[in-house]
Amino acid sequence: MKHILPPLPFLSHCLQRNTIFYLLVLLTLATSLSASAQTGSISGKVTTSDGEPAEFSTVSLGNNQFTLVNHEGEFSFKGLAAGNYTLEVSFVGLESQTKTVQVKQGKPVKVNFILSASSNSLNEFMVIGDKYTVTSRKESPYVARLPIKNLENPQVYSVVDIELINEQMALTLEESFRNVPGAAPAKTGAGMPAFFSRGFQTSDNLRNGLATSLKTGIDLVMVERVEAIKGPSSTLFGASMVSFGGLVNYVTKKPHERFSGEVSYLQGSWDLSRITADINTPLNDDNTLLFRLNTAFQKENSFQDQGHGTTFVIAPSLTYKASDRLTFRLDADLQKFKGTSNTAWAINSGVTATSYDELPIAYDRSLIDNSFVGNQLSGNVFLQAEYKLSENWTSSTNYAYGNGEYNDLLYFNQYWIDNTTIRRAMGVFSPDKTGRKQFQQNFTGEFNIGAMKNRLVVGLDFMDQFRNMKYSYLWLDTVNVMEPTPDIRLQTVENTLGETVTPERLSKQRTYSAYFSDVLNLTENFLVMVSLRADRFANKGTTNPLTSETTGSYYQTAFSPKLGAVYQPVKDKVAIFANYMNGFKNVDNANQPQPDGTVANFKPQQANQLEGGVKLDLLENKLNATISYYDIQVTNSTRSATDENGATFTVQDGTQQSRGLEVEVIGNPFPGFNFVTGYGYNDNEYTNAAENIEGNRALGTPAHVANAWLSYSLLKGNLQGLGLGTGVIYVSDVFFNDTNTFTLPSYTVLDATLFYNRPKYRISIKANNLTDEPYWVSDGYYVRPQKPAHFITSFTFKF
Repeated sequence: MKHILPPLPFLSHCLQRNTIFYLLVLLTLATSLSASAQTGSISGKVTTSDGEPAEFSTVSLGNNQFTLVNHEGEFSFKGLAAGNYTLEVSFVGLESQTKTVQVKQGKPVKVNFILSASSNSLNEFMVIGDKYTVTSRKESPYVARLPIKNLENPQVYSVVDIELINEQMALTLEESFRNVPGAAPAKTGAGMPAFFSRGFQTSDNLRNGLATSLKTGIDLVMVERVEAIKGPSSTLFGASMVSFGGLVNYVTKKPHERFSGEVSYLQGSWDLSRITADINTPLNDDNTLLFRLNTAFQKENSFQDQGHGTTFVIAPSLTYKASDRLTFRLDADLQKFKGTSNTAWAINSGVTATSYDELPIAYDRSLIDNSFVGNQLSGNVFLQAEYKLSENWTSSTNYAYGNGEYNDLLYFNQYWIDNTTIRRAMGVFSPDKTGRKQFQQNFTGEFNIGAMKNRLVVGLDFMDQFRNMKYSYLWLDTVNVMEPTPDIRLQTVENTLGETVTPERLSKQRTYSAYFSDVLNLTENFLVMVSLRADRFANKGTTNPLTSETTGSYYQTAFSPKLGAVYQPVKDKVAIFANYMNGFKNVDNANQPQPDGTVANFKPQQANQLEGGVKLDLLENKLNATISYYDIQVTNSTRSATDENGATFTVQDGTQQSRGLEVEVIGNPFPGFNFVTGYGYNDNEYTNAAENIEGNRALGTPAHVANAWLSYSLLKGNLQGLGLGTGVIYVSDVFFNDTNTFTLPSYTVLDATLFYNRPKYRISIKANNLTDEPYWVSDGYYVRPQKPAHFITSFTFKF
């Protein structure tokens, strides 16, 4: 299963093909310009009765051409022969309007429409066609912390927005990852969401660009969009929550200026029952105080013979517009899970099977007991004061507090000793409390140096984090899976724990950071980005309350640069980009063995990425694509080394290389039809490491990941609002041990959904894993089986 980088002739061939592609694009544009001189065009705006853009109205011609109005209220038809045309503007729930115009050769025609409804009443109607337009969904204030567009950003990122989430009936954050190119879903700890990207695991998740500290999953009831930002990104986001492969930022739902809401009920396989509500309302007449509340309650049994859980989520959000310049935002969420934890499987050296599907245990067996109920809790608070200092400068003062807790969490670990024997163990957290406090001050503005435009953010960042943990590990028993398996009762574990002395351990860290990022337009079509972060990390050590001793304190300083360049040979259509990005991780010190007996202090681990590619936004914003090649070099990794006397020391000379190709193409080629597709190829290996893993691939990292989602909605006729969506994800096999001899098999999961969208209600049916394929996901250490074929159906009432 050795995956190597495509050979140089192949890359040369790709470059030649890209050159041909660019020539074809330019030739097409030239041809279009020539043709437009001989033909006419119709363009205009569609607005509401109060003058707002009537986004997503449908404008059609008598010759079966039609288009959607964009978010600025504009539409256009080009390349029209001379003659008379009848335009019809329609919006769900409103009477259509028509106008007849005459097109003359080489002459543009302007025509505008005003709908009979106001913007507020228009929003009460559900747009049945696609709302995840390929251009607007890429806009984000979090990715670069600057007001730049996707084609101006030399970094690669993907966005999964609320329309796609709803269409796919996704319930958890990890379900949204299936739309991210190269992202292989994973699970960590007791079920927190994660994925592998560019050869590394991304397990922490940011919320509105700031810190969280989760001990539960993330329910999508409160999420507006999910952003996957690719590559090492420590320059803007620090080191505590960033993987070398990227990071995940989920953006919560915010209040808006009209009363609206929806209530939904969902049922599914294994007694899944779920009710959600989303209510938004202004709290005063001038719409300066806005409130929104999202909540969910869910119960579900496991697809295995044991396992169950109950989830509760509540997420209030408040916005206060104190003046035209000053806005305050406060939002929070509380997520609680009570139930059994997922069974985590591992293998030992005695296993001679080479793949997990060769082991004899039934897919639906868990070897746990329903009596082992634990409690998991996550909470977040976000405060922001945004002040417009001038026409071009804004101050944003942000505070985030995230906390998580395991309370009597009973975590099953099952170790395969050989092909038929399992040793059962249990990790007990009683309790495990974590927290992060983050204060961040950003100044963002625009200014000119001569004729060159600058967009600059300067920021200060402080993070205080802690962990207070009491953890016990119990070896329970050994069982032969070919024979009846004895129960493990809760009382037996509690009696054992009562005889175990386990002290709590409290660890604390603080980080002080300053950074800037500047985007400079050297010309209208060519820009460069220069960014730098200075980071001072203070590990206050770990305190043992039984001995009152604190150990492991250390301090590290790191600098994280970022450089990028973008050239647009066709303005706002084609962008060629390149970037250098840095990521770092703070590394604990280590006690070296006797007779040395010293404490070794280390430098931060470093990752440096070089990346280049092209971004496209074509066909009047109906086709968006990103193609990139990256190379990540990791240095300063620690590893074990043995001297001539047999003593084992910790040394810091480990290196790793991860490189690959990513492609994302999303489109809306005609109204009602949409697709989201992606592919990622990754080759990585430990280039300098311990002898038993040097040259091997990192655990859990697939070489190939491909995803696609296609959907179509009827926009007219008696069945207006009826839609169908289908999607697939393929993940190649991965290694599950250091020696690269045991694999988790590749898998292909096919899903489909049928929905009927009306202004006041929505009915949806979803089938997941239609082919009933057994598959497993891994965090690189443990493996967890995933759901076989299952179904969910929901009804949503909107008001």
